[in-house]
Amino acid sequence: MWRRLENFLYSLQTYPELGPDLHIRQQVNQWLAQRSALNPSEWHRRFWQPHGVSQAVATFVYDHLTDTSGLEIARTWPTDHLEQDLHLTLVCWFDWHLELCEHFCQQFDADQDACLAVQQLKTMQELVLFLEERATRTALSSR
Repeated sequence: MWRRLENFLYSLQTYPELGPDLHIRQQVNQWLAQRSALNPSEWHRRFWQPHGVSQAVATFVYDHLTDTSGLEIARTWPTDHLEQDLHLTLVCWFDWHLELCEHFCQQFDADQDACLAVQQLKTMQELVLFLEERATRTALSSR
């Protein structure tokens, strides 16, 4: 009983360290506000269609990162760095990449082990192209 209470109190103490940094999130959104917001179709057409990325993968990234980060993904560009510019580890939960992989693998029936390399990616373009490659590979292997 005491051990549970101790664990609960410890989790309350560490929550601010592991949870989203709302101040940095606000700063990133202020930086992004200088750009035009694009709806998911426009975001796909402008940035991802020229790279052969499917609407499904682009929309997944757009929706998932918008929901989990609190950032205006509608204003992001392929050249934006996931950590240096968007600070995803700070504005999301520290394990944002694991949650993204889990949801991606569920939606696209992809191999979760192969998807874990997401945390090594540096830019939005690397992330979207990586996920597109995983989705395409899964679609081809299921034929």
